Amino acid sequence: QDVLVTALAAAVDETTAPVVQFILANMSQRMAEALREQIAERGKVKARAGEAAMSEVVQALRLLEQTGDLKLNSLEEEDE
Repeated sequence: QDVLVTALAAAVDETTAPVVQFILANMSQRMAEALREQIAERGKVKARAGEAAMSEVVQALRLLEQTGDLKLNSLEEEDE
């Protein structure tokens, strides 16, 4: 969870901030609020630490997809 908080705290630019909002909107309100509090407590994250955390989250998601525990939709699938 520490890696996720770091990744979310680092996502502050116009490209990544909407991703954070999407993630938080798609979980329970209690969990989203807890993460928001942890993100606020974390404060500003150094770019290198943020990028490393984001990469680790992406790797975990890809592994979950490979094992079949998670299904990611592509943009092409959403357009159909």
